[in-house]
Amino acid sequence: MTGESKQYVPPFYQRFNIEVGIEEAQQRFINRALNMVEGFIPQLETPHTSIPSDVRAALISVATSLGLEYQRNKLFSQYAGTDCNSCLLALEALYQTYSELSGCKEYATKVEQAILYAISLSETDLGIELRDGTFWASGAEVLDEALVNENLKWLDDKDYQDVRAPFEKGLRHFLEAMQKPERLGDAVTDVYEAVEAIAKRVTGRDRDLSANAEMFINKLKLSDYYKKMLKDYIGYANDYGRHAAKLGEEKKVLKRNEVEAFIYTSGLFIRLAVQQME
Repeated sequence: MTGESKQYVPPFYQRFNIEVGIEEAQQRFINRALNMVEGFIPQLETPHTSIPSDVRAALISVATSLGLEYQRNKLFSQYAGTDCNSCLLALEALYQTYSELSGCKEYATKVEQAILYAISLSETDLGIELRDGTFWASGAEVLDEALVNENLKWLDDKDYQDVRAPFEKGLRHFLEAMQKPERLGDAVTDVYEAVEAIAKRVTGRDRDLSANAEMFINKLKLSDYYKKMLKDYIGYANDYGRHAAKLGEEKKVLKRNEVEAFIYTSGLFIRLAVQQME
């Protein structure tokens, strides 16, 4: 009947209860994104005897972002390759270039559409989201801003490099864990070291966080509830981070959403400490 709404049809993998692992889902995302980009901007996948200036600028930017030497006859898909992180970097660089080139904003929009469509078709959560042409680990955006991005700004402004460095390293390992889940343990250890560093500043004692916990909470003038929270936080880090390996124990399997929450909790303690020190 004319005007009748089309019935929703679940994706094929849902209709047949097919499970797709993260590595296969990432490879499918790469293929879909590259297919879409080629469909929208075929010039990027067409060998040229005389390369258009916008294509050359885009490919040089992509090669540079990947740390590769630009080669005249190399196509976009060849730069992006089959590694998920490399593909994300290549897509970011492509979007950035076209968004800045005069008369090429339409191409930037097409790259963005290709990425969003490829993400929407994914059979499992890829752990990524696109914001203004930049990839981020998916999560609560408000929390990202308040407990992650804002902390980095504060730490930079106040010259807390001993705190900022491990915190940033932890964020990088969390992103890398999309492809290498073993990085989740490193992310826990890194952000824990950031909290440990801020605790040393607050207490004035060069001790690990376990030994500094009581004084840290007292110096921050926090309630007993935070003492329990910090104790549990330290316990999680010892059980799931590199500390467990130092004790000769086998590392436990980590869940991505728990590690993300651990990063936010680390940001909370860092924020409380910086505010108190001010």
